[in-house]
Amino acid sequence: MKEVLQKLHGDASTRTYSRGKREDGSTFIVMQMPAGKMSVSEEITNLKERPRELPFLNIARFLRSHDLPVPEVLEFREKEGQILLEDLGDSTLETVLHQAEQRNWKGWYQKAIDLLIRIQSIPINRPADCIALQRSFDATLYNWEFDHFWEYYVEKVSRPASSDRGLFEAETRKITKVLLGEPLVFTHRDFQSRNLMVQEERLRLIDFQDALLGPAAYDLVALLRDSYIELDGKMVDQLIGYYLEKRAEPGGLESFKRVFDYLTIQRKLKDAGRFVYIDQVKQNRSFLKFIPASLRYVKQALERRHELQPLLNLLKKYVPELQ
Repeated sequence: MKEVLQKLHGDASTRTYSRGKREDGSTFIVMQMPAGKMSVSEEITNLKERPRELPFLNIARFLRSHDLPVPEVLEFREKEGQILLEDLGDSTLETVLHQAEQRNWKGWYQKAIDLLIRIQSIPINRPADCIALQRSFDATLYNWEFDHFWEYYVEKVSRPASSDRGLFEAETRKITKVLLGEPLVFTHRDFQSRNLMVQEERLRLIDFQDALLGPAAYDLVALLRDSYIELDGKMVDQLIGYYLEKRAEPGGLESFKRVFDYLTIQRKLKDAGRFVYIDQVKQNRSFLKFIPASLRYVKQALERRHELQPLLNLLKKYVPELQ
């Protein structure tokens, strides 16, 4: 059957996407994998051996086995490096929120949190079942992401003193140490408004190929500290409360908020560095406008955590948004 392809707008990924249309009018999505990167994550992880299967295919099958709303894989064209997927349409949670009145946002975020809790309820004690269960956030990954910010934001924008690099590493390793003490759950790793599709009032999950084990607060930070949609502090607090009530998270509100802030600092520094990297290495400037929001989150979290004052003082020297 003849197929017509229409290229879709890409994101920060090395993968590209097109919408295919058949003669009978039915549509599907073509994910084109980059040459030479079909079996590896774009970033460092502690997976001990090269996957025998594409992480996307492996994780998609695993999530579907747990009745999670991921797109159906229609076909894998290995020779062409293509995965054909169910077409979920063009409405992301981001686009729906921009079209909705803000008083209606809370209901959508509660739906997203309900989905997140389902994801975090997946048993993780059978690592052979899924690649995501065989890798996790560890010191190497946390620190690599911190250093990514220093290398691609600080060093590209300023001329920092060499001694300040050492101070940055010392202070951020304190955050890493705290995060390593957190229990692990199945973690999407990029659970934000552009990776949640809206289909008939239902949320569908995409872009999960980098999933691993991480702290429970990680995906909640990705959702509520999204660089593309900013929420006011009151709504964030309400949604954290909703999450804790629904998940019965042990440890109490204040200890959870501390980890939430630490993960905000870690993730949003990484994001800011990543957006500069995408500009300078991939020649894609479209993400630079999201740096200020990312760094506002960092500033708010650092100001709440007085024990991290030395890190805030250091970053103020090189990051205007933190001054």
